[in-house]
Amino acid sequence: MFPIANRWRGWIVVVMMFLFMLINFADKAVVGLAAVPMMHDLGLSPQQLGMVGSSFFLLFSISGVLFGFAANRIKTKWLLAVLSIIWAVVQFPLVGAASFPLLIACRVVLGAGEGPAYPLALHATYKWFDNSRRNLPCAIVLQGANTGMLVAGPVLTYLIIHYNWHSAFLALGLAGCAWTVLWLLLGEEGTVDDHAAASPVNVNVDVRSPVPVRVRYRDLICDRTLFGCVLLTFVGYAVLSVGFTWFPVYLRLALGYPAADVGWLFSLIVCAGIPATLAMSAASQWMAARGVSSRVSRGVMASVPIALAGLALFGTTTQIGAGAKVACLAASNVLSQLIFFFAPLMIGEVTPTTQRAAWLGINASLGTLAGLVAPALMGHFVGDASSVAEGFRHGFTVLGCVLVPSGLLGVWLMNPERSVRRLQRLYSANAGEATMSAAGTPSCGEKAA
Repeated sequence: MFPIANRWRGWIVVVMMFLFMLINFADKAVVGLAAVPMMHDLGLSPQQLGMVGSSFFLLFSISGVLFGFAANRIKTKWLLAVLSIIWAVVQFPLVGAASFPLLIACRVVLGAGEGPAYPLALHATYKWFDNSRRNLPCAIVLQGANTGMLVAGPVLTYLIIHYNWHSAFLALGLAGCAWTVLWLLLGEEGTVDDHAAASPVNVNVDVRSPVPVRVRYRDLICDRTLFGCVLLTFVGYAVLSVGFTWFPVYLRLALGYPAADVGWLFSLIVCAGIPATLAMSAASQWMAARGVSSRVSRGVMASVPIALAGLALFGTTTQIGAGAKVACLAASNVLSQLIFFFAPLMIGEVTPTTQRAAWLGINASLGTLAGLVAPALMGHFVGDASSVAEGFRHGFTVLGCVLVPSGLLGVWLMNPERSVRRLQRLYSANAGEATMSAAGTPSCGEKAA
């Protein structure tokens, strides 16, 4: 490992997590960008392409939960290195002769490697920054995802057009190898959690409302804020997974844009999320610094955009020009992805430090179950409709009908301050019961005496 000054170590990790997420989301985007030539070369139907998109999520959720619990005991440095190696290795079989079964198999293994990526990247970042300083680092890590799709659009499209779609997978495999080497040299574990473990309360939240050191998982499962995070992550991932597989196809086959323009348009759709996320991050931190509750500065600011994303999707189904439909698609993508920034912050605020990695993995894994359904469902809409454009219109209408009520429900569900108070009460009650049990309760004879 290279020697790095203490004050820079946390930010070096943030930069590496940014690059980690950049490669992660470029891996996700490649199938959508290469979809049309792949469908031609491999003879894939829209339904089969939908299966390719959904197969990525077959082991995604299971892997996310397993790695989340493993991160409670194993250093994130080694877990992240294992994931990046998986990403790199699984790309190379698609460089040569490919088939539909091989494509499915590679995407399933890639999904298993990428399922824990975002929660582990945030967990590694949390180890360097406490709750009051997390907004900016987490926003930067999330921008790695947006930047990955932004870079993937023109770069991978260039490779696909000027060489072939196989070359895009080769480039991603080499990028994964390069990141792994850098991470093994520069990666290091933070110490914020060590301070939390030495404290009688969890210092990953404001000391005015400390979370207990550890609570029962069934108490976390029943928490309204954490349930709201899962719900909105699910609907946000429905949009994201459809975007990976189908947005480039929609731009080319439904709106009629040429292949050379699709990559740039896809990047523009994604690019809009970068300033939006940074602005919302700054606004949220500004509000919190001025005493605005986390329910408003995080919960409401995550929920309302989900409902607005649904309204934007409805715009793509109306009789407007192609450029306006692209704008609606971009707005829906941007607004629905803000939950990926706010949900982990609320989870870090509510859950004990000793259980944070596991719950980040649980939230991501349950939320990303949408990826098993949404791309395949869109494939059926497109394949069964009288035209490609009509199929997308039906699919976007259904997706919008899910987003709007989910966003409104999130406003009611997510209240981190209330959740902290609830966990404190439950912890105190359980601790009292445990103390009485350890001391022993008087028998019936003793009571009578």
